[in-house]
Amino acid sequence: MTRSTRTVRSTLIAALVAIATVVVTAPPAAAGATRPSAAPTANGADDGSDRTLVATGTARIRGVPDVLTSTLGVTTRADTVGSALDRNNQAVAKVIAVLENGDVDADDIQTSSLSISPVYGDRSDEITGYQVANLVTVRLRDLARAGALIDKVAAAGGDDVVMRGVSFGFDDTSALVARARTDAVKRARAQAEQLAEAAGVTLVEVRTISESSVDPGPVLAAPETAARADDGVPIAPGTEELSVQVSLVYTIR
Repeated sequence: MTRSTRTVRSTLIAALVAIATVVVTAPPAAAGATRPSAAPTANGADDGSDRTLVATGTARIRGVPDVLTSTLGVTTRADTVGSALDRNNQAVAKVIAVLENGDVDADDIQTSSLSISPVYGDRSDEITGYQVANLVTVRLRDLARAGALIDKVAAAGGDDVVMRGVSFGFDDTSALVARARTDAVKRARAQAEQLAEAAGVTLVEVRTISESSVDPGPVLAAPETAARADDGVPIAPGTEELSVQVSLVYTIR
């Protein structure tokens, strides 16, 4: 073996030893290790805010109506349209005059319907006259005087006046709604506390509040009847029920 050959072999052996040393001393990767993932952001964190409990409370309260709404019908007949209309206008004018003299505000008197139609005889093609029907809707706010005033209206209009309906209601329901709303919220809160205790969860805070209310309908509906009476028409407003429902949505943990 020549000197040059020995030199090449020595150099090659030194290089192999260096490579082996690097392989042995490099730290091995842990079995099953993965690259660490980024920490979840605040927007992606699960803080439990999507867990909710819904509770509903309903409160009913009764009050005495303070407004009477009546529909008075004035119906007249005559041989001609002009005559029937003139007679009707005169009767309606008397009715309105009595109402205005009874301190009824003009805003509470309204013509709700006016119709003119032919009147037929025994034969369907034979017109024997014409009929004019005028409906006047009036709101009376002094119930203590309402009966006497209706009687005066009937007397002024004569037999042409017919009462077609009467109902009672409230001029302003805000005070009743406020009382019912407070009671409904208390009932909803009590229900939420009971549900939370039974389910083993804790109420954190109220997320949303929603409300629905039922306006009172007519208290009394009278059938169509002649509005004449020897004494003042008796008025009995009774009571009416108003209902409020409140729903509370709680965040729980």
